[in-house]
Formats: sequence, C-alpha cells, structure tokens
Amino acid sequence: MFREKLQRAVLRGIKNTLAVLWLLTKVMVPATLIVTFLDISGWLGYLSAWFSPFMGWLGLPGEAAVPLVAGNISGLYAGAGAMTVISLTAKQQLILAAMLMLSHSLPQEGAIVAQAGGKTAMVIAMRIGTALATGLVLQWII
Repeated sequence: MFREKLQRAVLRGIKNTLAVLWLLTKVMVPATLIVTFLDISGWLGYLSAWFSPFMGWLGLPGEAAVPLVAGNISGLYAGAGAMTVISLTAKQQLILAAMLMLSHSLPQEGAIVAQAGGKTAMVIAMRIGTALATGLVLQWII
C-alpha cells in the first residue's frame, strides 16, 4: 500500500516536473534564440545604441531593453531567457530582475484586469511606473 502511494507520488512529481520543464523550454529557448540572432545579425547593437540613453538612467546597458520588453510582453521566463544572452553585472541583473518582477506579462494580465472590471490602462501604467521607480532607486542605492 505504502509502496503504491509512493510510486504514484513519484510519478506525479516526475510528470509535473516534465510539464514545467516543457513550459520553460517553450518560452526561454525562443527568447534566447531571438536575442542571439539579434546579436549575431548586428541588430542588438542598433537597439542598444537607440535605448542606451534611457537605460543608462537605470544603470543598465542599452541591450537590456530587449529582455525588459520580452518580459513585459511575453512573461518572466522570456525576460529571463533573454537576460542569459547579454553580459550583465550582478547589479544590472538585480535591477533588471526586480523591474521584471514588478512589470511582466502585461497583455495577459491586462486582460485579466479587464475581465475583473478594473482600469487596465491605469494598472499597466502603475506597474510600469513602479518598475521604473524601483530600477532608479536600486541603481542609486546599490
């Protein structure tokens, strides 16, 4: 009896682990490939130059805009996958991760807010504003 319960629990755990692994793979691998393609093709350099002035206020290089945008559109895992391709210091990783923690998956979560009867534009603006304020504060205190 105990052995059967243990066996079922282990199999359920393996099944859940594989489901999470598949979910992460479906999101992180494409994000990583896209950023790698942008880097190899030279487009990451153009994007970096264009975003550098703004991202500099946050203590981040211009190319950090790519994981920030990916995370805000697709979700945390896309942002994390995109972060792995660019070279960031520990401080920059912390700032970017904190910003993504506060502002991510905006289209999906905006739809949830709308269904709940909330003011979608206001909630999204507040999340982006909070993420930016957090990035600025972290850049100054770390």
